[in-house]
Amino acid sequence: MDKEKLIKGAMWLSGFSLSIMLSAMSLFAGFNNIRFGSYTMLIIGLLLIPAIFFFAYKGFGLILNAIFEKE
Repeated sequence: MDKEKLIKGAMWLSGFSLSIMLSAMSLFAGFNNIRFGSYTMLIIGLLLIPAIFFFAYKGFGLILNAIFEKE
């Protein structure tokens, strides 16, 4: 098992969890601000959704590659 890849994968997964929290908070604030005519936070939340999938793909890919790597 490659420890370096596990550490990199864990760092990508920490970005994954951070982007989930930021996206959820900005979507919540964005949907509350629609009644005031402000769409800024909603757009930020929607733009963070692809980042969630990217961070998850990279993180889980590195961890699985470190565990099941053929030597």
